Amino acid sequence: MKEAIFILIVFAVILALTAVRYRKQIAGVLHIWRTLKSVRNQVKQGSETAKRDESIPAGALVNCAKCGKWVPENGAISLRGGTFYCSTACLEKTANTR
Repeated sequence: MKEAIFILIVFAVILALTAVRYRKQIAGVLHIWRTLKSVRNQVKQGSETAKRDESIPAGALVNCAKCGKWVPENGAISLRGGTFYCSTACLEKTANTR
């Protein structure tokens, strides 16, 4: 039993000396570990926020008559007859070609 305790004490001393010798490297590894952990938590919180944002309906999508881009109906420029444009630039291009 005394031999086992002696071996454990020797092992603890060697471990302590190693920790003292490489304390800067150990501190660097711990810093990287904490940084990665905080980034992982931020990504997790961001994905939870994104899931909540996805559940909010954006409204109906309409197709731009000029370029074909899909835009929300409340953000589109509409003309009589149900024609929608994504921006004033597309509306002006259409007006100039006629």
